[in-house]
Amino acid sequence: MLKPIEKIQFKFIFIFLCSLMTHIYSQDSMHQLQLSSNPMNGDYWWLNSNNNGKSISNLGVDYVWKLNKGKTLYHLNLSNNYKENSYLFSSSYNIIDKITTKKDYYFGESFIKHSFSNQTFLRIGKYYRDFSLYLNDSLSSGSMLVSKNAQPMSKLGIVSSYNLKKRKNITFELGIAHGIFDKNNYYTKKAPFLHEKFFYMHSKKNNHQFSVGFVHEAIWGGATEEYGNFPSSFEDFLKVIISADGEYEEGPHANALGNHLGIWDFSYQKTTQAKKLKLYYQHFFEDTSSLRFANSFDGLWGFEIENYLPNTTILIEYLNTSNAYDDPPYQADFYYWNYQYRTGWRYKNNSIGNPFVNPKNSLESIQLVHLGISGSLSDATYYKALLSKTQSRSLLVLNSTAYEVISVSEKIDVPSPTEFKILFGRKISENLDFNFFIVGNSRKHALGLNATYTIN
Repeated sequence: MLKPIEKIQFKFIFIFLCSLMTHIYSQDSMHQLQLSSNPMNGDYWWLNSNNNGKSISNLGVDYVWKLNKGKTLYHLNLSNNYKENSYLFSSSYNIIDKITTKKDYYFGESFIKHSFSNQTFLRIGKYYRDFSLYLNDSLSSGSMLVSKNAQPMSKLGIVSSYNLKKRKNITFELGIAHGIFDKNNYYTKKAPFLHEKFFYMHSKKNNHQFSVGFVHEAIWGGATEEYGNFPSSFEDFLKVIISADGEYEEGPHANALGNHLGIWDFSYQKTTQAKKLKLYYQHFFEDTSSLRFANSFDGLWGFEIENYLPNTTILIEYLNTSNAYDDPPYQADFYYWNYQYRTGWRYKNNSIGNPFVNPKNSLESIQLVHLGISGSLSDATYYKALLSKTQSRSLLVLNSTAYEVISVSEKIDVPSPTEFKILFGRKISENLDFNFFIVGNSRKHALGLNATYTIN
């Protein structure tokens, strides 16, 4: 009989060898195997955040396979670092703790993407997003809507774009997707659905591109012990698309059917030879008041330059959520939280959006400064650094039974260490890569190692 760890290793080796066979028949495939040795002596922010929803283990094994075949892209990700997280609730159904169950292995971002033309494609599987493509996920603190902090959700989506005939520098892009959340001990009967849609206009002239977009997400359907079954018919789906009011068994629904959130997405890019400059702003909203900017300029502001210093990318972000509760009851949002869908904007107990926004449903607002730097010191040596500092915060004190705010504290300076991760790596050969990293803050830190073998 194989021991559990031997079973894990056997499964990875078996899948790795089987998928290598495709390399014989296709030159458009890629195989990557990564081994990670992670520190386990503390809870380190940049080890546990924006890591694809992984629960870190002492020895991590990750395998990635990609295959381009005609108009179809196949993408597979398998890891032993994933765990199943569920929730522990109080009598009033507020999250008070989490329950973690280890799995032998789990699929990460794995999907099939088929292009019908240069303008239209269909994607099915577990994946993140098809919008805000300017965002550098490797250096960013995280998208306001769909970052890489949680595991990818199972979705079916279609994206298409259209160029104006008379003004070919203007491109319209739109997409729609349907997904499903996880069934857990809050959604005990049925998991809720995800509705996602976006619309962008891109204007490109010479080396300049300006884009403005609207992205709408909604949690709808499903069932809970507290509220029973939520509306989930096709007619209800049409209401969710336009954020219309609805009814459910217990009586009239005062607000839009489901839990809605989204962003206004603005970006500017300038490309000159090898140099690139980006400016962007993701304005977050959760209702019609914040949709109209009643929450001021809450959201994520970003600035990124590439190769303005040789072989160096620098990203600076400012995150502000301090205007969430500016003018109650007109402007009174609890970002990423909802009184019916109590686990909020989370998937498998991890925030789907920016990990700094209400990471524990604490109803805190923050101001954050984040710095990301990456580059190469030589053809074979590279580095990356992430540094994040919370400047100030305010706290909303919530009545857990009436779901109303009792008080809002003044903005106060809370001593918080600068969270960091610094990585140095070197390509040993064309296929083999090795790096080590230091992760932690001014109070504690630890060392980790990664080794990656890639076949193209």
